[in-house]
Amino acid sequence: MLIESFDADTVLDAIEKYRCTLQIGFPAQYAALLERQRARPRDLKSLRYCLTGGDSCPVELQQQVTAAFGAPLYNVWAATEAVGNLGYALRPGPVMRITRPAEVRVVDDDGKDVVDGEPGELLVRGPNLFAGYWNDLRATAESLKDGWYRTGDLVRRDGQDELLFVARKKDIIISGGTNISPIEIEQAVAAHPSVKEAAVVGVPDAVLGQRVIGFISLAKGKSEQVVPGILSDVATRLAAYKVPEHLIVLDALPRNALSKVDRNTLQAMAIEGDKVSRSRADEQPSRRAS
Repeated sequence: MLIESFDADTVLDAIEKYRCTLQIGFPAQYAALLERQRARPRDLKSLRYCLTGGDSCPVELQQQVTAAFGAPLYNVWAATEAVGNLGYALRPGPVMRITRPAEVRVVDDDGKDVVDGEPGELLVRGPNLFAGYWNDLRATAESLKDGWYRTGDLVRRDGQDELLFVARKKDIIISGGTNISPIEIEQAVAAHPSVKEAAVVGVPDAVLGQRVIGFISLAKGKSEQVVPGILSDVATRLAAYKVPEHLIVLDALPRNALSKVDRNTLQAMAIEGDKVSRSRADEQPSRRAS
């Protein structure tokens, strides 16, 4: 069934009442569903599986939803321009499955195929590709070349049939000449039990190019005092250059109309906060001198 607007309790009640077999939603919606299901359990035995996409879904959330709902939560890749060309993976993580008759290429900035395991842009060709953008020949020419749709997503090919999502190409953080996937860092931060949700962005740096800044919302009952412990934990999971310079605590991460994390807003917040911090740092010597 279709529900006009999302409400976790309404969705859970509908699954129980109408014996729904498939649930589709964004990661943020599954987090809300999990919270309400724990608060007031419904009979969800009719569910066969659940799908999520459109944003990064923490592995921990996938596992918790699977346990609480009694049905696996899988990641699925989709784009309006190429819907139905790739399937969902049968294991946790940002994984997608190549399905016939779709064809896939993973290429570098020069359009050359990369070796398996190396990141590159995902190109898709198949029967469900769009014909073009309405009244926009330029955008069509940029996105659709020789029958291949340039998705703008960076992935790694894992074997013959699976692809691991790295990041949106435009969201990649470049620090010290190294490409950093925000998804990898967000998964590591969100794995901490005190973290409800996490996102990272890059802010400009004259030396490094960009620095990594993180945003989190905390689990119920937790305060900002846990932040140093979260960063210490992340430092054991990631290389030093990937660890966020600091974590900014928000009540909730900003989201756009599609419930995706609004990275543009977060980046603007991070840049503004960085300016304020630098301004304060510049003022300290003069204050000491006076």
